[in-house]
Amino acid sequence: MYAPLSDGMRKKIRGNGFTLYGLLPDIPELAEERFFIWFKNIKEYDLYIIADIWNHWDAYQQLCKLVEPEKIIVIDPSDSPRIYPHNNHRNTFLKNVLNINRPFHNAIRYYKREFLNATSMSVGLPAPFSWLLQYKLPEQVLPINFSIPSSKITMIEPAHKKKLFTNNIVDEDVFKNFSTSHFIPLGMEKYSFESEQDYYTDIQQSKFGITTKRSGWDCLRHYEFAANGAILCFKQLSQKPASCAPHGLNEVNSIAYSNYHELMDKINALNDDAYVVMLNKSYDWIFENTTEAVANRMLQGL
Repeated sequence: MYAPLSDGMRKKIRGNGFTLYGLLPDIPELAEERFFIWFKNIKEYDLYIIADIWNHWDAYQQLCKLVEPEKIIVIDPSDSPRIYPHNNHRNTFLKNVLNINRPFHNAIRYYKREFLNATSMSVGLPAPFSWLLQYKLPEQVLPINFSIPSSKITMIEPAHKKKLFTNNIVDEDVFKNFSTSHFIPLGMEKYSFESEQDYYTDIQQSKFGITTKRSGWDCLRHYEFAANGAILCFKQLSQKPASCAPHGLNEVNSIAYSNYHELMDKINALNDDAYVVMLNKSYDWIFENTTEAVANRMLQGL
């Protein structure tokens, strides 16, 4: 997350380190604070954010013993709708069963990206744990979404557009009709662009960007497309639960479609003026979802 980020380090990061990485100034005294955090007076801080409960469960447990729960925020960025520890992919159930209610102290806020409903977020455990079918989602489990640094937003005029869609297409139905594009299957770790600027330039030259639900409904792609002036074409957006990110996408700032023919009908129905209006609304949406805006909304909820 901190600058400078070498090219070698960037290539080892998922997504080639685009958009989010190497942006923060690494102030020496703060670097020391991070490294020795458990050896200093940890109670002096105002707020403690567990950025990924699945990978930082141990740190959460230590904090619970040291500081007031009102100061702790838990973030769950998993693609699964289940909340910790009900999603059993990274941690065994037997290891975590005794901690099943630990994240849900009434004073601890638990922010979940794939925020659906109590059943989908908690059920899925084998017998004899069917009692979880009666599980009630705690009130302090709240929705959150991806975001993008405001420094990564580039205002692009419609006249700059040279093509219809971005180079990377995640919907095979659309890909089959555009032979010059690249299809990106679910889980693919090979990337079409080696530099962030080349990736952004491709988006900026495109009128539209194809996106869809992958492992989860929300992903950074939505925000990268909108931040670089490509209107989102979101497959099956109407099926997304209203409580689940991305929030705020609708018919005025994006195109929802179910198949290629419906998509093209909607695109062809847009004249130049209507495209400009939708593009401006898309920019309004992305400015509401910068990292700064999302963080401020979270802090205002304390």
